[in-house]
Amino acid sequence: MANLNTKLQITTGKGQVYGMEMSDTYTEVYQNINKIDNTDSFVSLATLSKTNVSMLKGSKLIVIKNNSPVGVELQFHINEFEDSTNVDQFTESLRITQLLGANEYMVIPNQYMVGYAADASASMAKTIDNIGGYDADDNNQLYDTTAELLNGGVSSTETTVAVDDGKYFRVGDLIRITNEILEVTAIDSNNLTVRRGLYGSTAAIHANDVAIRMPYFNTQSDFDAFTYAQTNATGRFTAQNLFGYGRSLTYPTGIVKGSFAMKFYRQGHQELGLSGVTSASNSGLTASTAYQFIVAVDGGGDFDVDITTDASDLSVGKVLSLIQAQFDSAYYATTGNLKNKRLTVGIVNGDIRFTSGQRTRVSAVALKDSSGSDTDLWEQGIFPAVANVETAIPALLPDDTLFSKDTFIQTSNIGVFSYDDGKGNISGGEASGTINYETGALDFTGPANAEFVVSFNYDSAHSGGINATSNEQNCIRGISARSLNSKIDAEIEILGFV
Repeated sequence: MANLNTKLQITTGKGQVYGMEMSDTYTEVYQNINKIDNTDSFVSLATLSKTNVSMLKGSKLIVIKNNSPVGVELQFHINEFEDSTNVDQFTESLRITQLLGANEYMVIPNQYMVGYAADASASMAKTIDNIGGYDADDNNQLYDTTAELLNGGVSSTETTVAVDDGKYFRVGDLIRITNEILEVTAIDSNNLTVRRGLYGSTAAIHANDVAIRMPYFNTQSDFDAFTYAQTNATGRFTAQNLFGYGRSLTYPTGIVKGSFAMKFYRQGHQELGLSGVTSASNSGLTASTAYQFIVAVDGGGDFDVDITTDASDLSVGKVLSLIQAQFDSAYYATTGNLKNKRLTVGIVNGDIRFTSGQRTRVSAVALKDSSGSDTDLWEQGIFPAVANVETAIPALLPDDTLFSKDTFIQTSNIGVFSYDDGKGNISGGEASGTINYETGALDFTGPANAEFVVSFNYDSAHSGGINATSNEQNCIRGISARSLNSKIDAEIEILGFV
């Protein structure tokens, strides 16, 4: 795979310079040079092939150059669609012509092109706005129940599964049958070749007409490890579909390139309502004394915190380090209400803050009085009565938009969003990774233990990959040309970088 860089610089007589640049990667270069005459019929330069790689099968860049002293007429063969009840439907073939003068050239950045008779978008048939995986399924089980059923029973050892219609699936998909996770490795009509009992599930016997589900749990862990669609402790998230959206038996299907955006929940926290506190501040507690209090995290059960102050160091920093050590130890314990739950305590803007280490919708901290025999931490030294601490702040999603302070103009809160570039790459915000527009598969690294919501368009004419099926092409189907001069033939060169 090689790098592909395209630069265009325009210089005017007044010394003005305009520069543009694009970059991508490619594996093959296809070149075609044709002599064309002035007859009414066009000479084909390139066509879309359903099975063979060509300059019109996934080209990252197409260059058309007139190597002649005379003009030529180009013809682009595309499809015309109509927007009907949120479904982009093919209506007829359409041909667009354009003139290219002597020695002129044109650069087409990709081959996606369709036509509409009406003023309608080819990218907005269906829209999702800020939805989490937990919300996408009515059962909150991180899977989408498809309309596809098993077409025959399956034993616990078979590696071929018959379904009602194989067109719904893609190689690499994970499917869920009852509580078993299977991976599709090949598709032959309505028969899926699969790997069985994956991601902590067990291969089982399945009866005819059992529902086939599209799971979107984080495949960095077992299928039942998380309640929410969220990253793991290292920030990784992978799933083989996008919450079940963008799958259809008929065209259009898939995710619209450049439409994907996601943002993450912020942690819940609770502060004490202090000001001006530093690590060196005196805590006001008594040396070598046992103190205790209770904290609950993410709606879970109470956890008793018991610390004994140092014999000489009574600074706030030392006290908080003792509390943090309790939290860290409880995280790795085999049992308890803080098992596998991160909780931190620290100084934020001069106040003491307890923060949940999980960034899901239930992220929260609740400070409570102790019921033990040791001295209650609250109302000791600088620590206020628990009834007087600040109201807890629950998990929140950042706003989509912001208002400027001077003009109060509403603008996009772009800094909180991770988004795709129309080439399958995710960047910006707090995450980086990839998205597959045909399958919806996600693979990214973001903040640890974080749930996210997504926004995107799908099942539109410009969804998914290059479609070469008859009457379903969402791209340039063919490029042809003819000379404009009745006396002089022309030469057209076309390059495709795939």
